[in-house]
Amino acid sequence: MFHIVMAKASIRQLRTEFPKVRALIEREGEVVVTERGQAAYVIRPYQPPKKKQPKPEPFDYYARLIKRMPKPISAEASRAIDELNRGER
Repeated sequence: MFHIVMAKASIRQLRTEFPKVRALIEREGEVVVTERGQAAYVIRPYQPPKKKQPKPEPFDYYARLIKRMPKPISAEASRAIDELNRGER
């Protein structure tokens, strides 16, 4: 069984021995600050927020639709189809 021992410092140590606590933070990565013997805060080094990646351009569904649509037929071809479908009436 492994026990992870976290570095601890009291509020009084923060006030009186901050350079030592700062060295502890740099060495351990984070320090638990206690108040009256109870864990109260965690201090860790500042890490700037990660840069957000630019959002990709929204997809143009209309352009895709136009590209995939069949070519429109001419007015003459449309009339010919209408005449063909009419039959003998």
